[in-house]
Amino acid sequence: MKKFFLRYTPVVFWMILIFLMSSKANLPVNGTATEDFFSKKLAHIFEYTILMFLMFRAVGEKSPAKAFLYSLIFAFTDEIHQLFIPTRTGRLRDVGIDSLGLIFSSILIIKLKLWNSYLLVRPPRKPKK
Repeated sequence: MKKFFLRYTPVVFWMILIFLMSSKANLPVNGTATEDFFSKKLAHIFEYTILMFLMFRAVGEKSPAKAFLYSLIFAFTDEIHQLFIPTRTGRLRDVGIDSLGLIFSSILIIKLKLWNSYLLVRPPRKPKK
């Protein structure tokens, strides 16, 4: 049970942060319309890159496929949530942009073979006698 909490607590906190950010009705504008668009879309990519790494760590498998699927489902639900926020819209395009972050993380996980590194929570070692 402790292992479960160690793995999933960061995922839940990050999802809550994404949820809270997408709950804001009026997001500040960053410069020109073009700069604003790109900065917000880069934020989408960044937040879903982090979500994918955290989800992969939580799922704890060698393939990032399950973590990708769970993160993608969350991206869809986040866009549905935005449909109910005044001045916000839920767009399939944004799910595609979120997917870029998921793909980027998946490539890093596969190329760097991160399942063998620090991302997987390991049980504490028993002291040698």
